Amino acid sequence: MAKINVLPKHIADLIAAGEVVERPSSVIKELMENAIDAGATSLTVEIRNGGVTYMRVTDNGSGIARDDIRNAFVSHATSKILTEEDLHGIGTLGFRGEALASISAVSRVDVLTRTPDDEAGTVYKIEGSEEVLLSDAGCPEGTTIVVRDLSTAWPASSTASPCPIPRSPSGSSGTTNRSW
Repeated sequence: MAKINVLPKHIADLIAAGEVVERPSSVIKELMENAIDAGATSLTVEIRNGGVTYMRVTDNGSGIARDDIRNAFVSHATSKILTEEDLHGIGTLGFRGEALASISAVSRVDVLTRTPDDEAGTVYKIEGSEEVLLSDAGCPEGTTIVVRDLSTAWPASSTASPCPIPRSPSGSSGTTNRSW
């Protein structure tokens, strides 16, 4: 019997998530970097229960085109690198294409986004790396990403707990808002 196994995609996604999503603050950091890279001049961050049950980042950046939304949540999918030479001229905060895939592997994610060229926006929902919804939506230019229930699928043996804050009923500890 073979001792070396190729892991199923779901398990590989959870392991990769452990490298990117260390705690709720790392999710906020990744989403804010994505917004800055998208040219946002305004960001609003909202968290509940220390970010364990709810995080929302809204920006006025360039948005994500409907044709790109699915790929944005695939590991190693990026708009910043096409060739090996591109690795030597990266001028953005993020480029590896791991953040959204990792975040969606261990949470429920809702995206509301519209590019300047689109008349209608897009709503996209993904839970545990599985698409739940892709549809038209009315929304302003930019992107809003909501991350819920961060630890629902976290590996039990993980040494770096993504959620050091004990879980409590959603909304029980109030909401914190910050705008930049």
